Amino acid sequence: MAILGIDLGTTNSLAAVWRNGRSELIPNAGGDYLTPSVVSVDEDGSVLVGQAAKDRLISHPERTAARFKRYMGTQKVFQLGDRSFRPEELSALVLRRLKEDAECYLGEPVTEAVISVPANFAEAQRSATKRAGALAGLTVERLVNEPAAAAVAAHISEGDEDKVCLVFDLGGGTLDVSLVERFENVVSVTAVSGDNRLGGSDFDRAIARGFCEETGIDFDRLDSRRQEMLIRQAETCKMALTVQPMVVMSVDDGTIRASLPMNNEWLIRKCSRLFQRMAAPVQKVFRDAAIRMEELDELVMVGGSSHMPSVRQYIAQLLGREPASDSRPDTAIALGAGICAGMKA
Repeated sequence: MAILGIDLGTTNSLAAVWRNGRSELIPNAGGDYLTPSVVSVDEDGSVLVGQAAKDRLISHPERTAARFKRYMGTQKVFQLGDRSFRPEELSALVLRRLKEDAECYLGEPVTEAVISVPANFAEAQRSATKRAGALAGLTVERLVNEPAAAAVAAHISEGDEDKVCLVFDLGGGTLDVSLVERFENVVSVTAVSGDNRLGGSDFDRAIARGFCEETGIDFDRLDSRRQEMLIRQAETCKMALTVQPMVVMSVDDGTIRASLPMNNEWLIRKCSRLFQRMAAPVQKVFRDAAIRMEELDELVMVGGSSHMPSVRQYIAQLLGREPASDSRPDTAIALGAGICAGMKA
């Protein structure tokens, strides 16, 4: 029976399985590897998970929850319509969807999983993740630190020479920075730092606010539906800027009519405080490990937000080293978790 390797992410989640000698990503029912970590409750009481729920963030914000990974291990309660959920209960719904999609794809029951967590997750957050797995009908065989999973996927465990690797993981809601050392064929996470309130969703909000500033719109006076609509538009523009030099953000919903050209220079200017916050955890892991930046052998950038050219450029300049070209930002952690699941099996 297969053991799933799961990347339970703030923005998206995905699963992998070890078979035929490699870690293989599992598509969801829609044929995509990424399942949005979003839950919504319909008016009839039915629960929607994934893309169907994400589509309701604008139309039904009061019935939809996202970015709840940030609150794992806390007492926060999400009110969706007339139902209330703890963060681990929402995470369990995402895990159950991954489990069901995996069972459909593999054609067999799945009851066990290895789930990745940020290296700086405290015990309360790790326990909440295990509870989420249990609520989803999964025996959580092991929690694996995300940087260790990314390092395994990037093959830094292979070879003979000792190596110092920095794993920079910028996801939708969190930043994790880890120094990973390989010595005598052992991979060890030697220092971790991060920011549990910094991720791609913060860039989306900063872009939306920047758009409003330059077009004369008061973001804070907008209702939640229009704020979410602008944030979704900002996310679309941010993603477009990963492959093209300029985009135009245009909004016309009958009340708001505005458009603004944007490029990566504009993005860096409007998100300058977020870039400054990225530097602190990077510098901290080198101090904690008593290693100079010049001793770094490899930079691995993972997490969906590491696709952003401005982020890659900023970190490359900070460290004086280009990111490894074979790192796969969206899928590296899931693939690494799949490898760990295969080792456990």
